[in-house]
Amino acid sequence: MDPLPDLRPYLNTLRDTGLQLRYVIDTHTHADHLSVARALADATGAAYVRYATAPAREPVLRVHDGDHLDLGNVDVAIWHTPGHTPDHISLVVTDRRRGPEPWFVLTGHALMIGDAGRPDLAPTESAADLYQILAKLMTLPDYVEVYPGAYAGST
Repeated sequence: MDPLPDLRPYLNTLRDTGLQLRYVIDTHTHADHLSVARALADATGAAYVRYATAPAREPVLRVHDGDHLDLGNVDVAIWHTPGHTPDHISLVVTDRRRGPEPWFVLTGHALMIGDAGRPDLAPTESAADLYQILAKLMTLPDYVEVYPGAYAGST
């Protein structure tokens, strides 16, 4: 069995704030660390979300490019952004209380602070794929806030 990180800080925050998780999303398959997403989804009853082709044991909510996750006033559009990994997704978030246009995008590891995701971690993908998703992200309006997944370089 894989070692499991301590979920108590997450669960305590949910309890203390009265919030409930509806979705736990892995933006991509991780080559360099274990993800706690599956365990968190299991512990909270939230749907575990992965891109349609991502390797994952059931149950999993498999999403496709252009799908939307409805969170009441918030809409999360799924963009398939391969390049870092074949199953990578970015999340384009719209808060309907602010207006009908996207507010921000969570790029996962498609973008890093000062860099782009490493295509060498997924040998079947290429830098050309990464270039295409960077071009796709550039189609967002200038006022959309862009949040990279991590800092540049490998730990």
